[in-house]
Amino acid sequence: MGLSLVLSACNPDDPNQLLGGPPANGGKPCPPSAGGEGGSTASATVGNGGSGGDPTTSGGQTTGSGGGVKTVLDERVVAYSEALRTASLKLVGKLPKNDEIEGVRSASDPKQVYETFVDQYMASPRFAAMMLDYWKNTFRSGAMAPNETPNRNNAPLFAAKITVEGGDYRQIFTATSGTCPTFDPAAGTFTAADCANGPAAAPAAGVLSDAGLMAQYASALAFRRVRFIQETFSCRKMPAEYRGTPEPRGGGFYTSPWPFESIAGAANGGRVDFLDDSSTICANCHGSMNHRAPLFAAYDDSGKYVEPAAGMDGILEFSATVPIDGNPKVKQSDYLPPGETTAFKFGQPAANLLEYGQRMAADDEVARCAVVRVWNYAMSKGDAVYDLADVPDSVIDPFVKQFKTNYNLREIIRAAFVHDDFVRY
Repeated sequence: MGLSLVLSACNPDDPNQLLGGPPANGGKPCPPSAGGEGGSTASATVGNGGSGGDPTTSGGQTTGSGGGVKTVLDERVVAYSEALRTASLKLVGKLPKNDEIEGVRSASDPKQVYETFVDQYMASPRFAAMMLDYWKNTFRSGAMAPNETPNRNNAPLFAAKITVEGGDYRQIFTATSGTCPTFDPAAGTFTAADCANGPAAAPAAGVLSDAGLMAQYASALAFRRVRFIQETFSCRKMPAEYRGTPEPRGGGFYTSPWPFESIAGAANGGRVDFLDDSSTICANCHGSMNHRAPLFAAYDDSGKYVEPAAGMDGILEFSATVPIDGNPKVKQSDYLPPGETTAFKFGQPAANLLEYGQRMAADDEVARCAVVRVWNYAMSKGDAVYDLADVPDSVIDPFVKQFKTNYNLREIIRAAFVHDDFVRY
């Protein structure tokens, strides 16, 4: 009820002062924190902490020395002892010792002492275990029982190994060997080992060819695997690509850069009409999905690679099935018409998963996504896709530029945990 009174007493046309103008109805302007994001009704007066100098009051609003309206961000103060608690929980999975907290609190240079502890945490065997959990959560996958087949721990283990050892992040998509490592939690060390999943004609491609992930995300037409790779490593739902100028089509607009007829439909031999535009424009998503899915359709429901073979009609058949009567095996013609080939994106062909992974490794969106996920982990934010927890470029651009110099995700993790925003509360 208190919130209702606050909102009714101020301008309903612009309750959060997003427009910056006077109330259209002559009412009182809303204070900065009344009815703002999250419905906060905290006082508009702020303390002296944070940047911007001592606040001054003008016209009933609190402003900083620079003249701008102060927000909750200006209330933050540097608190290395508080930051140490969060960093310790996220980097080694336990609270810091009292003497560590007091050591930071009483230090003449708390920043230096805090960063020393961060480095110690990241050198601990427990850090490796935390990174394994990080990747299990990112992949939403992990072993459910000892000696299960296929092993759903392999992909998180491989990604954690690269992260902990400061390896090239792009190996997650392009490594052809050592992708099924073992882990010694006591020592926090990994030992490379190879996976046996496919012939030489289908070379390993990091986690993209991992049997555990292929089994975890098995589905009709292999579209669930395509979606998983897109959302996990590009941090964006389908559609994966957009054209510069949308094309009017049916009851809406076609937005994919692929030619509309470059995917299968009822008119060109497909058993599912991806060209239907009577309501939703299916091809907006499937323009990309249908050029990707055949690469993942060769894996059966247990994640095993099965070499595609030509059927009686001479068209390649895969292990995945089509959700129609009889659940027949999917054919190349169910995805693409004759002459079309598999690809990562428009203009970026990929004949197999290794080439697909190499395309991903060179993609700016994939690099940015890796940084977004680390930032959200450090800042206790939600998932970039499912919780819409994207991060503004103005915040992470320096991290992305640093990351693209050597693709060392370990360095980005450290940079996030010593960043000015992380140590302010």
